[in-house]
Amino acid sequence: MHKVISDIDRPPKDLVEKFKEIPTAVLSDVTSKYENTMSHSIKPVYDDARMAGTALTVKTYPGDNLMAHKAITMAEPGDILVIDANEYTEAGLWGELASTSCKTHGLKGTVLDGAVRDIEEIEELDYPVYARAVSPKGSYKSHPGSINVAVSCGGLTVEPGDIVVGDDEGVAIVKPENAEQVLAAAQEKLDAEEEMLERIKEGEYIYDINNFQERYNKHDIKEI
Repeated sequence: MHKVISDIDRPPKDLVEKFKEIPTAVLSDVTSKYENTMSHSIKPVYDDARMAGTALTVKTYPGDNLMAHKAITMAEPGDILVIDANEYTEAGLWGELASTSCKTHGLKGTVLDGAVRDIEEIEELDYPVYARAVSPKGSYKSHPGSINVAVSCGGLTVEPGDIVVGDDEGVAIVKPENAEQVLAAAQEKLDAEEEMLERIKEGEYIYDINNFQERYNKHDIKEI
């Protein structure tokens, strides 16, 4: 049965906004046990895109974006649409018009496990969009789907209200109940990497800083 759920719990906007400054690579490092990074197949459609917001999820019929348009009317400022398009890439389910509508209403971006079109116009608009592919073909607007249910996108299960973070390298998902812990761990890692970078610039090797020799010694390696 298809469902459209109107009310979802959203984390505080000031908390979500802090994630905009955290690289997805760092989030991947500090949350590996949560498996929070989308597949490399989900890419930004233009360079220097960056976003952080709250997931409003959409499940569409392959090649049809009716439910995506409905979801835009339900979204709140600060939301990011996460669209499960069944990995269908033969039609562009997203484009300039939908992106313009979202930006006008304060949405922070769109993640689509499917195809997008109008990428030059989207870049000019500076509205972050992440997708699996690009296709000039249009989509249907006639089939049902669901809104604000758990969806599959980029190999992850995304639930409404999850924190979505995107940059040049991809998309990461943070569960609201873990957000404070993840944010603290990410900042700690950033500080540690800054310190390590200074040591590297002074000539130290990463191998020595991290004591990789101890791991190396555990293996039966013959040095000649």
